Amino acid sequence: MDHQLLLVTAQARSVRSGVGTYARMLIEGYAERGLPVTVATWTQEMDPEALPGIDWLDLGSRPRTDPTQDSFWTLGKRIVKAFGRIETRPTHVHFLDARAAHAFVRSPHRRGLRVLGTLHDDYAARCPSHPFAYFGQAMDPIRRWAFYRWLARVEKRCFARFDVLLANSRATARSLSKAYGIPESRMAISPLTVGTTPQGLRPRDLDGSPALLFSGGNFYRKGLDILVRAMALLDDSLPDVELHVAGQDKAQGRIRALAMQLGVDERVHFHGRVEPSRMAALFASADMFVMPSRTEALGLVYLEAFRAGLPVVAAAEGGVVEIVKDHKTGLLVPPCDEQALAGAIHSLWGDADLQRRLIQGGHALLTQRSPDYLVEQTLLAYGEDWITLDDNADQLETSSLSIDSEPELSEVPSLFGTDQPESPVINSMPMSNRDPMASGENIRS
Repeated sequence: MDHQLLLVTAQARSVRSGVGTYARMLIEGYAERGLPVTVATWTQEMDPEALPGIDWLDLGSRPRTDPTQDSFWTLGKRIVKAFGRIETRPTHVHFLDARAAHAFVRSPHRRGLRVLGTLHDDYAARCPSHPFAYFGQAMDPIRRWAFYRWLARVEKRCFARFDVLLANSRATARSLSKAYGIPESRMAISPLTVGTTPQGLRPRDLDGSPALLFSGGNFYRKGLDILVRAMALLDDSLPDVELHVAGQDKAQGRIRALAMQLGVDERVHFHGRVEPSRMAALFASADMFVMPSRTEALGLVYLEAFRAGLPVVAAAEGGVVEIVKDHKTGLLVPPCDEQALAGAIHSLWGDADLQRRLIQGGHALLTQRSPDYLVEQTLLAYGEDWITLDDNADQLETSSLSIDSEPELSEVPSLFGTDQPESPVINSMPMSNRDPMASGENIRS
């Protein structure tokens, strides 16, 4: 193979987010296949001992003063300066966070290269024209609005210069295509996933019957306040339900105050920032995973719940519906509807057969959405000559890279039969139980 690949990423050794999970999975997959790859990353992220077949380009220490996600602004400038130090000029450059290409795509280095970028969210593209939408949904509404407005301008200029953009979901692809005027023909889907279950887990004793698990670092965007309101609605039907929150956010004080106001504070437990090994133990100990996000580009955490064998309840928003398929891999409720959320939790906890079917469906989806599948689909985006064709060649050529078609779970229909409800959401509690304060909360954060 005459090709040479350069991967640009802020995370390679550490895994601090879904982007890190994705980056590590690709790098390990390429190393296993012996592909000619150079990884450009921060000094502290280089990992030559664990990945001896990979070449590394040192971009220096990660700055402490860059406020952008994973310091992508500084990363983008440093790759331009360091590009001349690469021994073998790459033919393909893949930015694992497309925003980090903001300087490279406008530099002379870009000429003659096939440049790809991965899109992980559309939050800046969906930013409203005024900041008022963020009041009550963010601790720093003006600052968040100003940042997203700036970021949207950066993304629009940057994304237009890619050869291929790989989105984490069809919802993300379509949203960014519409917002920035990018032809859908230049977009493809990257089927992000999670790895195998960690071994030797020691489940933690979690109070609650059921014990609900929520995991996320942006409490309002991920709907924790909605879930707390749903907890209050379950007082009579599930008096022993308890909620365990994994994650850290400045809004924790407000969420705790809401729980106290609703009288459920003794049943809402904040575990703070949780390390991956401890997180796996929480998954192994919970009865149900619930995260009713207001906006969500995909949500790898739902796949982690599938891996742990947990039934899932989520809001029908964004890319979530592409992995949490109602009554197949989880239950979906309307966004920002704590009444419907409480109804879904209640009905799921009282139906062991439904729990079993959802767990089986989640396992089936995760089996299809394997790390090998992610790697092969990404290589196809580079060009078919990156693939060594085998007995699965036809399957790879008709893959889910198109944003207009999606293969359904091949085994799920046989698991569930045909008697499941066709409605995409659950709304099983009477409107009289609805909290009137929720009517103004359907605001993106």
